[in-house]
Amino acid sequence: MKPLYHRAAAALLSFSVAAAAAFPFHANAQARVDFPAKPVRLVVPFAPGGSTDILARILSKNLYPQAGQAMVVENIAGAGGNIGANQVAKAAPDGYTIEIGSVTTHAMNGSLYKQLPFDPIKDFDTVAMLAYVVNVIAVSPSLPVKSFPELIAYIRANPGKVAYSSGGIGTHNHLTLALLGKTAGLDLLHVPYKGGGPAVTALLQGEVQMFAGGASLLLPHAKGGKVRLIAVTEAARSALLPDVPSVAETIPGFEVTNWYGVWGPRGLPPAVRASLNTEINRALTVPEVAQRLGEMGMVRSSLSPAQLNEILQKDYVNWSATIKSLAIPAE
Repeated sequence: MKPLYHRAAAALLSFSVAAAAAFPFHANAQARVDFPAKPVRLVVPFAPGGSTDILARILSKNLYPQAGQAMVVENIAGAGGNIGANQVAKAAPDGYTIEIGSVTTHAMNGSLYKQLPFDPIKDFDTVAMLAYVVNVIAVSPSLPVKSFPELIAYIRANPGKVAYSSGGIGTHNHLTLALLGKTAGLDLLHVPYKGGGPAVTALLQGEVQMFAGGASLLLPHAKGGKVRLIAVTEAARSALLPDVPSVAETIPGFEVTNWYGVWGPRGLPPAVRASLNTEINRALTVPEVAQRLGEMGMVRSSLSPAQLNEILQKDYVNWSATIKSLAIPAE
């Protein structure tokens, strides 16, 4: 199987280095606009407790500290992120309502839903990349496996008996393990929940035996022995989890990456968009933020809006092909 996606770590980091040269963006734009002059809504289109929510709350505490304006995180969950994303798409394009979203909401959902009330590409302006996250497959300690090859063997010996949770049909959690099942010929049972946080809770409570998601959701529980990290889904092992093998070591060519970004309604004033991009990129370099991201298995990537748009366009095409190959019916 050929790798489905760009090599996230290398690609994003190289983009970061080349940002100024490849996509000039006016560094002094922030100085030309009085922003923010009132509170800013950071809409998270998922339930509290998931990776997107955690990242949004870290970011909100470090944006525009001198402005004296509140950065209000608002969780608007439902329909795989579409309800919250739609509110942002329909909001006034003034920068005071932005979405803290993911590859799911904008690169996947266009192929998963028949009648979206918005276009995930055309109705939004990309603002900033936040980070890519190590994507980990975790299992319950009650499952009698200690390695990824053992997990594959166990599932094959128990077809239809191993269940995995997700944040909902078509979410990154779902598609990661659906793709694994198709690639490796596994019979798995999918149990969707309303968000990544509840999906992890289901794993902890023994309602399911597997989950695939951001390391930010799983590391605290792994350290406490409540879950076992079995593999990462990137093409190679992560420097953040060097002892956890990649799926590709057992299934050559398997690769799934995950990233988070910021969007606004289409038509943001260029100066406001530039201000948001500059400030978000600055906030990601705050030592406390960088440390927290590392602890959560995330690596920041400071890109321009144009660079994020280019990555989004590529992933939209790739995920559309993947979703079609998985025969997941559009809702």
